[in-house]
Amino acid sequence: MNVNGYIRMLRIKDWIRFYPLIPLIGAVLAIGTISFIFLIFLIFLIFFCSTGYGFVINNYYDVEIDKKHSKKLILNKNPLISGDVSPEGTLVLCGLLIIIPLLISYFLSVSGFLFTLSSIILLTLYSERKVRLKERYFVDIITHGMMFGLFPFLAGFTLAGGKVNIQIILISLLFMIIGCEALLTHQINDYREDLGNSDTTVVRAGIRNGWIILIVLVILSILNLWLIDYYYKIDPLIGAGAFACLLAYPIYMCRGEIKNDIHNRSNIE
Repeated sequence: MNVNGYIRMLRIKDWIRFYPLIPLIGAVLAIGTISFIFLIFLIFLIFFCSTGYGFVINNYYDVEIDKKHSKKLILNKNPLISGDVSPEGTLVLCGLLIIIPLLISYFLSVSGFLFTLSSIILLTLYSERKVRLKERYFVDIITHGMMFGLFPFLAGFTLAGGKVNIQIILISLLFMIIGCEALLTHQINDYREDLGNSDTTVVRAGIRNGWIILIVLVILSILNLWLIDYYYKIDPLIGAGAFACLLAYPIYMCRGEIKNDIHNRSNIE
């Protein structure tokens, strides 16, 4: 068995610096401290497994598409293509990545279990061939925001014993918008590769409209932050930092495309 191949199926480098932070932020907001190290670790483990599952199941269903994706071929992001892993072994890995988070979350909190389960269900339907939410116009973006932003945040919060209120709902919606932006920036970056190979929202709408949708999402995220501050008076330093991050995140994620666009415009002029 090629253990390294199955580890690469998780594509950990693609998400480890960002997605696990969302449920952990929810957990810290619920308990008010990071002193409960074991609880924080369990919540991290739950979403390490469930996020990894999302990428593994995506690789499983996207083999034929990934064969046409030059970047993924060069980086060997889907070991199923190279034969380093088997379809059967991949399904076993998927089973483990589902069972572990569901078992742990069930014993921590019923609400947290349901939010975790909802995220896993969406992760499956996002890639599954018959439903294929990732190729449904604009539904792909909303689904991505829910399964990587909304549900993980609410799961982290409730798994740590928090009770959901209007403030928490507003914060969860902010993370949902950020999750939507995450997919949209990815689609903008991969527009040329996806054109003719994958039916994403940006492919359907066009790259120009993709940028417009991204700008609208950034504006919505700022309005959401303003509502949180208006009703709950967050610390000015935290508010300023959050505002800066909301502006910087899409720019950072699309920095390559922005540089190319500037370069192309300068050449034309």
